[in-house]
Amino acid sequence: MKRFYVDTNVWLDFALNRSDGIHPLGEFAFQFFRKCIRNKWAILYSDAILEELGKKLTPSQIEKQCFKIILTENLLEKVCFSAKQVATAERIAKSKRLPFVDTLYAVIAKDNNAVVISRDFHFERLCDTVRIFLPEEI
Repeated sequence: MKRFYVDTNVWLDFALNRSDGIHPLGEFAFQFFRKCIRNKWAILYSDAILEELGKKLTPSQIEKQCFKIILTENLLEKVCFSAKQVATAERIAKSKRLPFVDTLYAVIAKDNNAVVISRDFHFERLCDTVRIFLPEEI
């Protein structure tokens, strides 16, 4: 089974049906989630994702606007991260001058045999750590 760790920006694209003025980012995210459901692929998340989503959405919005599409199919999987993973992410973030949370997501995904789905350009510099794709590339 394929496993994906979905970055906050993709969850927000989906929940808020965002667009960049040219591309329908919300639709791309929706189609990605539909493909996951159709193929029974796992979607991973962590408390770090919940914390970031909580800056833009209420807990009710997170459940109803983000996770509901996946929850109904029992494909959403919460993963925990360890102090060792945090330390690894801090080391990578410092050495590559990247945001800590992005490196943490990459470490979590790698350790859970998952692919990162993101639009964040910072992940381009983490391709030696984990595989990264845009939602529409899957």
